[in-house]
Amino acid sequence: MISIRECISESELISVRNKHIDFVSIEVDKRIDFYINLFKSINSFSIGTKEITIKNSVNKFIHVKQYVPIIKIIFANQKKFDETKYLNLKKTELFKTKAQNVNLVIEKLENLKSKNKLILGLDLSFGSQYKIDYYNYLKDSYFEPIDFLINKIFDYENWFLNLDPNGVWGPYQLTKSLGLKVCSYCNRQYTFSLSKGKNKITRPELDHFLPKNENPLLSLSFFNLIPSCTICNRDCKGKISFSYQTHFSPYEANSKHELIKYDYYPKTYLGSIGETDEFRIFVKNDGAKLSPELKAKIDGNTKVFELNTIVNEHKDVVQEIIKKRHISNDNYIETLQKTFPEAKLTLEEAYRLAYGNFYDEKEFNKRPLAKLTKDIAVSIGSLKKYSK
Repeated sequence: MISIRECISESELISVRNKHIDFVSIEVDKRIDFYINLFKSINSFSIGTKEITIKNSVNKFIHVKQYVPIIKIIFANQKKFDETKYLNLKKTELFKTKAQNVNLVIEKLENLKSKNKLILGLDLSFGSQYKIDYYNYLKDSYFEPIDFLINKIFDYENWFLNLDPNGVWGPYQLTKSLGLKVCSYCNRQYTFSLSKGKNKITRPELDHFLPKNENPLLSLSFFNLIPSCTICNRDCKGKISFSYQTHFSPYEANSKHELIKYDYYPKTYLGSIGETDEFRIFVKNDGAKLSPELKAKIDGNTKVFELNTIVNEHKDVVQEIIKKRHISNDNYIETLQKTFPEAKLTLEEAYRLAYGNFYDEKEFNKRPLAKLTKDIAVSIGSLKKYSK
């Protein structure tokens, strides 16, 4: 598990966040304006209002293809509305119970528009319990009267995911701007963002840290979208419910990614010198120094993402580190520096040649297993002379 905030400066992060909010808020505003206009129009219809008048009154602000799916959501039986049934908008008794309170719906939609950008930029991973309590108030109380509209307003599945990779913004632009080339949950899988014009090639999954089915208000919120690999997002996490009390977000403070560390123990002598893979890799954390709440969150991630199990599929990497340490008598990096004096290798350069990965924690987002590699190198003593 690596920290996004350790791999990108706060100023860069804010810049990406602002681009996301500025773009997404325009579409969200359009949808809110559509619903405000729809319910205000409903208030004005009379018995004699003609169908063409109704259709012209409500079909504004958004693309014509969105009219029917966005309007029919207000009906208790959604089959009561299609392109031929605009007259049914005069029959409020056909609406969902909450939709029948037209004036309250309008009031809450106007409130939602005023808080649109706040919600899109809400950072529950980096702040006090007050922020979480405030969000829960918005979700469970303040905007509860219009909860039947939220999925269509903050539309992740049908709008955001379908944006062109060569457009102004979307999933490809978001993930590429963050510069994360590996999964932030496991640091094991490459997660490049690649496209050719409008043709999509590949990009990271975007995990909703707080599940969107439980938190539709955060479906498009920047800090709730976690770039991750398919194994972590779909296979391991799946539909498991996360919260900031039970699990740890990659956007939370995690200095040098050290809240968890990888270590190993040999099962045989040959395993201890890197001649065989007779050892086990495991995840540890400094439980004695962690608060019970933080330890529970770290343990929650370790369990869900199967870190102790999956990491043992990378024994080849650890075996090489152990063997290099054994054959060089703990001096592998120093030996490289002395063998090639003209190269004037820095510690970081020699480390990269020795272990094929990045030394600086700020670069752990560039290559898979960067954290595992350094944790094991430190654990066996190869880096003790060079610790900063």
